[in-house]
Amino acid sequence: MIPVSLPGGNFYVLMAVSLACLSTLLTWLAVLATSRGARHWLGGHRRLGTILMTALALLGAIFPYQQLGQWLDAERDAQADAGRRSVLNQPTRVAGVDMPAGTVLRLATPGELSTFDRARFPEGQPGLIHGLESTGLYRYAATARQPETLSVEIARDQAQEGWLCAHGHRVEFVMLGGQPRFASCHLAIGNQLDRQPVPPGTWIQVDPAVRGQPIEQAGAGARWLLRTEGSEPMEVERLSLLKLELRLDARRQLLGFEGLLSRETALGDMTYPAGTRVLSGGLRAAGAQPGDLLFSASRGRVARRAGGTDVAAGSSVLQAPDGAVRAVLSNRDAGVLDVAAVRVGP
Repeated sequence: MIPVSLPGGNFYVLMAVSLACLSTLLTWLAVLATSRGARHWLGGHRRLGTILMTALALLGAIFPYQQLGQWLDAERDAQADAGRRSVLNQPTRVAGVDMPAGTVLRLATPGELSTFDRARFPEGQPGLIHGLESTGLYRYAATARQPETLSVEIARDQAQEGWLCAHGHRVEFVMLGGQPRFASCHLAIGNQLDRQPVPPGTWIQVDPAVRGQPIEQAGAGARWLLRTEGSEPMEVERLSLLKLELRLDARRQLLGFEGLLSRETALGDMTYPAGTRVLSGGLRAAGAQPGDLLFSASRGRVARRAGGTDVAAGSSVLQAPDGAVRAVLSNRDAGVLDVAAVRVGP
């Protein structure tokens, strides 16, 4: 949601009163111009008429004065924008980006192309950014917390590092060593992982620790982070999951995941309700082994155990991939935060 600042209620009341006074004054002047009786009355009540007309004029002037102020502000903004607007007469490389002739730049500092914060490429002549054909881009200056970034608009689905990015969402790049490096995008229809389709709209991000490195040199840590935010489930380790977060290595092998069961699921002696949180990879629970799964029922739900005691919310079940229950732990001991989840994402 875009925040909009609205004037206070008194502003609208004042504008309505001013407009009413202005209308009354103009009507009175029209009547005086066409009616001898009105002029005769005014001649006999000069003092009262002068006071009334002066009051109407003063109050009525507020509305046109306010409109004139807005127009002057708009003119100043338009002139300032015109001074910051530049059109390239020939293909030019600006701030690490190759731009065709006819590109329209909006400059932060008039006359300095390198300070552009927005570029719009001419129709039929896309700009090339890391091999990606784009119709325009936004540029954000570096801060103490993140490097300079480019937010690129594309007119059709295009591939980046083996992933098909969707148009309608911007593709993000970071500038490293003066060159744009792919950072993130939303995936289009047609991506697959382990021979199954990845839900469209999934957000994918390159691990900041390996940006700028060739894929084969990314090391054993996570290279890709995928987040599915829609209502379409995805199957991982034979589990149907929603709101899924996947961590993949450079070869797209699964390192770990976190998500919510999309339906009631049985594993070994345990049966979990839909909405149960599932974690795998990097578990902090005591006794956890590689490949183990950690299930945490949501508030108000319980996990049923065949021939045993149900596991209520507030506790987590550590299970081996074959279904063997290793332990039932409190969420604190399992390293699970028992609070409402808040996610900030794209």
